[in-house]
Amino acid sequence: MGPHDAVDILERVSPKLALQIGAVLAIVFGLGLALLPAQMLAGFGLATPNEALVVSRDVGVTLVGVGVINWLARDATGAALRGILIGNLVIQVLEFLVNGYELATGALPSQAAGGEIIHVVLAVIFFLALRRA
Repeated sequence: MGPHDAVDILERVSPKLALQIGAVLAIVFGLGLALLPAQMLAGFGLATPNEALVVSRDVGVTLVGVGVINWLARDATGAALRGILIGNLVIQVLEFLVNGYELATGALPSQAAGGEIIHVVLAVIFFLALRRA
């Protein structure tokens, strides 16, 4: 697969596909954070005091909610579709910025840096879908 193939694939990202990808990932990560908070946090190199477990579960159920919204809105059109895609794009950009700051200041261990790639990939997917919306 060459660079032109990758560009061709990215240009075919439909809003429906973007929302389906966003839905599945949000639900998978959300369920992990809600149901297995200690294991998920440990995977990012974070300690698991009770306060972290509470916040992890809260973020997890929020992600599940975003995933459900994305899945149910996968056939949306017009202003509603653009609003949902923009909201998803904002989440990814802000998560990238916040996590980048946390990594730079040492608040987030370097082993969590891989999460930044997920935010970039999802931001690109939602941006390309927005162009086609």
